[in-house]
Amino acid sequence: MRLNEENERCLLYLDAFTRKPLIATAERQLLERHIPAILDKGFMMLMDGHRIEDLQRMYSLQAISSYIRRTGQSIVMDEEKDKDMVSSLLEFKASLDSILEESFSKNEAFCNTIKDSFEHLINLHYFIFKLHNRPAKLIAKFLDEKLRDGNKGTTEEELEGTLDKVLVLFRFIQGKDAFEAFYKKDLAKRLLLGKSASIDAEKSMISKLKTECGS
Repeated sequence: MRLNEENERCLLYLDAFTRKPLIATAERQLLERHIPAILDKGFMMLMDGHRIEDLQRMYSLQAISSYIRRTGQSIVMDEEKDKDMVSSLLEFKASLDSILEESFSKNEAFCNTIKDSFEHLINLHYFIFKLHNRPAKLIAKFLDEKLRDGNKGTTEEELEGTLDKVLVLFRFIQGKDAFEAFYKKDLAKRLLLGKSASIDAEKSMISKLKTECGS
């Protein structure tokens, strides 16, 4: 109910870009701060009720969350790997999605755990250094490389597929205003210098971003 109230307040009074950090803040205050108490009370109830499947699921979810955060941290925190960070994250996400489908039957709880863990990873630099711009800049730079004329060997379908995959990462970042600034700058250079691989792809990406964030 409280999350819905914050969402309504954002729609009525605040800029659309405020919604995600606002909801994230509300979730932290209302839920994350109370996780130890929730787990403690919930775990006792599951144990007393001998609910084997629920206990197994709790253990599995914690294990996969730890795995994602531990593995992903080596990708996002190593500045020497900045050049490959986005492509490495895309490969990691694709691997997790494959496991989710083939091993976990697209279980909603596992799906949400993967999403939450990935959002934590993408914004790890902000949580530690209070900096939004690094993942935003690297994602914008990755898109710039893919949309430049040096990628003319890539088919329209392959390029479109790459844009859709990157958009998944984009949804996780909290620094969307920083991304917008970097993306606008790179887009202007591509257009002014005639360096775009495809005007149709440029329009498609802008349309996707408009769908995500509004005009």
